[in-house]
Amino acid sequence: MAIVLALAAIALHGVHRAGRPAAHAPAALMLAAPAGPALTIGPHPVGLSIEYPLLVHDLGSGRCPPPAFTHAIAALGSPALRIGGDSQDELAPAGSPALPGLRDLPPRFWAQLACLERETRIPVVVGLNVAWGKRSWAAEMAAGARAAIPRSRLSFELGNEPDIYGDPVRWWNGHALVANRMPWPTYLARVRALAAVLGPGTKLEGPDFASGRWVARVPLLARTLHLRTIDAHFYPLDGCHDPGAATSALLSHQIQTKLDERVRLARDARAAGLKAVISEANSISCGGLAGASDEPAAAVWAVRMILTALRDGFVSVRLHSSGGSYDPFVLSAGELVARPLYAGLRAAAGLLTPGAVLRAIPNAASLDGVAITAPDGSRTIVLSNYGSKAAWVTLHAAAPVRVLRVRSDAPTVSSAAVVAAAGRARVELPPGSVDAIALTPAA
Repeated sequence: MAIVLALAAIALHGVHRAGRPAAHAPAALMLAAPAGPALTIGPHPVGLSIEYPLLVHDLGSGRCPPPAFTHAIAALGSPALRIGGDSQDELAPAGSPALPGLRDLPPRFWAQLACLERETRIPVVVGLNVAWGKRSWAAEMAAGARAAIPRSRLSFELGNEPDIYGDPVRWWNGHALVANRMPWPTYLARVRALAAVLGPGTKLEGPDFASGRWVARVPLLARTLHLRTIDAHFYPLDGCHDPGAATSALLSHQIQTKLDERVRLARDARAAGLKAVISEANSISCGGLAGASDEPAAAVWAVRMILTALRDGFVSVRLHSSGGSYDPFVLSAGELVARPLYAGLRAAAGLLTPGAVLRAIPNAASLDGVAITAPDGSRTIVLSNYGSKAAWVTLHAAAPVRVLRVRSDAPTVSSAAVVAAAGRARVELPPGSVDAIALTPAA
């Protein structure tokens, strides 16, 4: 199993053993104390999303999934696993009659999923087909899921990007597959019917939007369906219509501001006392682009995006796999090959300890910094260098600090110690990197 997470010692250029900078090193920024809202990190800040056919493939043909698959998920802590995407609106329960534009689940699916859950204890979100709107299918899917997953760790998702049904996703109007957009009243009627089939007390999330088309109606939808979680998708670059999307765009500071398009959902969720998640995300839509989505820049982008989303009020971000270039890992013949994105997700999961508190650092400027304070008082400063040159930062430290680094020119995550001198540690931040600087509680 090729897990790309190397905790190798690295030399920080310009730092002497005594912690003093080399004579040519530029002036360092002395960071201010964290400020702004204190956000407590929830139990599943880093999650996964996967299309049904790909999950069927990865679960394999045995009674339980291949160990490489189980270990890859377990290494992310306790990531929520959302099963859905475009495939959920093309899906029927096992044994359903063959119809155009439809596939069904293999009979072994739920038993294999049960084994995966037992071995990893992950929460599972089951995406239901709203495009076809069949209540009997929802009931059968729910029965299979409930037989496999404890209810405390099971949720259901109502639809996939219903706000863009028909653009280009087709939906079933009761007589035939049609290509026009689904009207809001039709969507609302269908999800109400499915929610009724699932029964009271079911953990529901939605509406899984991909645009701002129905955003103003989200509070009404949440009240009507008794949603517990509001969710949305996020792809900052469009691989369907812009094949020129490249590494430089993923590393730009501007790309992080695109998440603002989804922040209203987080605000509405908080106002209603609900959680908000990014239920499906990745670097570039339409499966990603080779040479960008499967390169180290995607790992740097992902760590930055997850931190930005949490700071903006989302409680979790689920990185999507569909069999394309952006998948964090690929499973072949039971063996797992991890891409740089997976190393980034492991680094993020290790930083975001549930119960820790995240706050912004006000003067980090282009470094875009946050402080994460663990329940034991230890603090980690996470800084992103968006510049084209190395930057330096100085922190109060009574002992050596450890730097965990994700960088755009290396496929691994590295770790090194930097000694302190006169109560301060001076750290170099390479261009195109995310650096997590761990301080002891005394610092």
